[in-house]
Amino acid sequence: MLRLKVEPDGIEETFTQPFPLVRALWEAGLSMETPCGGFGGCGKCRVRFLKDPPEPTTEEYRHLTLAELSDGWRLACRHFLDREAHLFVPDQSRPGMVTVLTAAVERETERDPAVGAFQVTLSPPSAADERGYLTRLLEGLERVSGLFFSPEAVPLSVLRSLPRVLTRSKFCLRVIVHRDTSEGRKTGRILWVGSPSEQDRLLGLALDVGTTTLVGYLLDLTTGQEIACSARLNPQVRYGDDVISRLCYALQEPRGLRDLQKAVVSAINEIIGEVCQTARVSESDIFEVVTVGNTAMLHLFLGVNPEPIAFAPYVPVFQHSVTLKAAAIGLRIHPEGLVTTLPCVAGYVGADTTAVVLTHLDDPDGDSAAALDIGTNGEVVVRSNGRYLCSSAAAGPAFEGGRIYQGLRAERGAISSVGLEQSNGSRWFRVTTVGGGMPVGLCGSGLIDAVATLLDAGVTDESGYLGRSDLPSDLADRLISLNGQRAFLLVAPEVSARPEGIVLTQRDIRELQLAKGSIRAVTEVLVRRAGLNWDQVSSLYLAGAFGMFVNPRSAIRIGLLPALPLNKIIAVGNAAGAGAKLALISLAERRKASRLASLMEHIPMTGNEAYQEGLMEFIGFPLG
Repeated sequence: MLRLKVEPDGIEETFTQPFPLVRALWEAGLSMETPCGGFGGCGKCRVRFLKDPPEPTTEEYRHLTLAELSDGWRLACRHFLDREAHLFVPDQSRPGMVTVLTAAVERETERDPAVGAFQVTLSPPSAADERGYLTRLLEGLERVSGLFFSPEAVPLSVLRSLPRVLTRSKFCLRVIVHRDTSEGRKTGRILWVGSPSEQDRLLGLALDVGTTTLVGYLLDLTTGQEIACSARLNPQVRYGDDVISRLCYALQEPRGLRDLQKAVVSAINEIIGEVCQTARVSESDIFEVVTVGNTAMLHLFLGVNPEPIAFAPYVPVFQHSVTLKAAAIGLRIHPEGLVTTLPCVAGYVGADTTAVVLTHLDDPDGDSAAALDIGTNGEVVVRSNGRYLCSSAAAGPAFEGGRIYQGLRAERGAISSVGLEQSNGSRWFRVTTVGGGMPVGLCGSGLIDAVATLLDAGVTDESGYLGRSDLPSDLADRLISLNGQRAFLLVAPEVSARPEGIVLTQRDIRELQLAKGSIRAVTEVLVRRAGLNWDQVSSLYLAGAFGMFVNPRSAIRIGLLPALPLNKIIAVGNAAGAGAKLALISLAERRKASRLASLMEHIPMTGNEAYQEGLMEFIGFPLG
């Protein structure tokens, strides 16, 4: 028996066989920060062995100081639980409470949901009319709805309840149906049958399954109004912050796909429970969940093998909108309720991008415009002359704080903005943190602000090299050596929550350069492929939490965004979630989403010479 003791939680667990240490901690109920997927690349899963630490690995020598190694600090992902272990797990190694963006710039639409209710009055059977109960129901429902209902599409639960319901309601029924979303078809399926006084609630959930966060919006389908919202961190982050890490886990671990699907569905069920509690309704009042997310996230959500996305030519198992029973994947809504996904475009351009286009670029004949969703996987769309060009950028998790030495998501204590103040001949760095309090690290917007500030101050140059030799003494004194690399001290130890203070390392700058260079290169390829220059682009929409909180001046300063007038750069919030809402309350919007997805031309970047040239062009920083 192998015993694991964890402090300060006081947890004790025993295992019958050797286990990867980070997995053992998960089994013991502790979430660990593993942005790199547990490959030793980020150094975030630090634990301290309180006795008998194992020999350090190569990765640990890179991420930890000699003093830390001597004191028993190790990376949990680099070791097995193959003997008794007594550990201390600090707060910094555990995911914090993340600030999740739920707000968005939305547009109006006419309410016409797929789920609707009809009242049907049937004639009772007689010697002269021996039609069965189901035949009476289908014919009566077709008469009042104008839809065709196949007997094969009627749930067993409806068949079983019909005799009791018809007798109790004296053949006057309320029927909840789901209409087919395909163009030109007028078919439907029955979800529920009861008396007119029952099931007066008709609700739906718009769901954004993001790589980092999950957001659910509860809507009243009768009015189209949002009545509750809930969000949380996607628990799949324990298997890696980015899509590639999760695909590796799904394909390499025997139960990998099952683990990932179970984790996200469990969290979504928590969201469902929270919105229902807030709205004081029952989970069985929800009859449909309309879901958006990138292509890989939707495959993992449905439990579909994502292997085709992981290897060239990176094609998905499904692209079109999919509708299936929610119970089949474990969602706790009405027993006959359905899940519908919006269509994806390609292996790395998903339904979330379709939703962004639906919300803000829905008119093919509109002015030339672009949309950019910056996250662990950046998606770009350019609309011009009736065409939609799209692609994705493998940005990695840098904008979410992943693989940044002191990187954080947008959680309490994360530095979200940085500026250099000057007064009476002295200079100091002004920082703002999420939620206030002592700085703990840098989130994406803070990282970009910090680098832009260092560029303006001359601490780093266009190549990204940190620490010129001719710096003024007040800045030169902040240059330090950390784990064998250069670093710049942004916040002193005495006014931060870190013993070394808040620092930006040379490796952090290189990670940012790779991420922003990739996104900018993709954006330039699409704009040029559309035959445009930036003067001809009327608007650049920034979708997602990062786009909402980033300082556009700083993003332009580091070259992430082109040097557009600031009034052309429009932050639109959770546009993917807004698109899911549109599709939930309107069949016309759902059909429009399918048409838009079919219009979108995917421009692959793999082997694309223009992209490679752009990456080399934009990996550096612009001249000041």
